[in-house]
Amino acid sequence: MLELRPGDCFVVRTESLLARAINWGQALWSHDNRAEYNHAGIVVSADGTTFESLKRIGHYHLGQYAGSRILIVRYAEMTPERFWFGYGQVKRYDGRIYPFWRLPLHLVNLAKFIHWTFPVCSELMGRFLNAAGITPNTGWGTTPDDWADLWRELICNEARKVTVVCDGILTP
Repeated sequence: MLELRPGDCFVVRTESLLARAINWGQALWSHDNRAEYNHAGIVVSADGTTFESLKRIGHYHLGQYAGSRILIVRYAEMTPERFWFGYGQVKRYDGRIYPFWRLPLHLVNLAKFIHWTFPVCSELMGRFLNAAGITPNTGWGTTPDDWADLWRELICNEARKVTVVCDGILTP
């Protein structure tokens, strides 16, 4: 059983055609020329409720990823106060449709410069972390692969700013 907390963040690999296309596009700009994860989200409750940008930006549940490869991390600096402030800032996107039109901007590496609309999944998580005061990165233009690579770096860092909650196949 996972011990989740509000403010935990995750990246996941799903197997749809769109997921494969996203990973292909991410790999074009990735420092290691690979992309393992195609989606990102925020855990908002210990019961696994999430806030994500899927077909609509809204609340979902980690259970939908049972059987998928997932990396869930916890920032040492994430306090309840920081969580609620960051969540309050991104909750304004609740109910918006997924901004598919932003995907081509990611493909040509312009998404961090052009962002007059609402965020894709990894950008939503980045906006949350920025508003919570966890990262100076605004989130715009980030991909699930960017976050996974950053977390792997931080996990190996002696400062231990990030700890792993789950790294593997999510079980039901």
